[in-house]
Amino acid sequence: MDAFRIAALLTIAFIDCSLSATKSKCDVVTALRAEGVPDKDMRDWLCLVQHESNYEYNVTKVKMVGSAIGSTTLGIFQFNNAYWCGNANGTSSPTCWKLRTFGCADACNTFLDSDISNDANCAVRVQHCDGFHTWVGWAQNCVNDTTAPSYDYSGC
Repeated sequence: MDAFRIAALLTIAFIDCSLSATKSKCDVVTALRAEGVPDKDMRDWLCLVQHESNYEYNVTKVKMVGSAIGSTTLGIFQFNNAYWCGNANGTSSPTCWKLRTFGCADACNTFLDSDISNDANCAVRVQHCDGFHTWVGWAQNCVNDTTAPSYDYSGC
């Protein structure tokens, strides 16, 4: 095999792997609808996902505090590991004080796999208790401005 063909195959494999870590807008809408999210809130959710993870479900961002690691955010909804996952006492309850105290009943690494149903479940409960402002991406980019065509989900 010549060098050109090898380079082309490697490029295709790289593109395929990078695309496989992204969910479509309709995938997100479907997961949110399964959690009972009304259509009137869907543009806020899509704006949030676009600005938090750009629809990538396996993204991890490390927050630094000086030269030390402060916390990590994970997944398509960018859950902070200090609050929302990894607690042995995590809850599946919709009760806000339990959710705020113990986080969701998910290991943090489950927010990095291609199944975003548990991600949507946790995100909807967090939003129900504390609103969209919990997410910096939403607070900085989406407050009163979700009219962009990129948040249109009518094809879903």
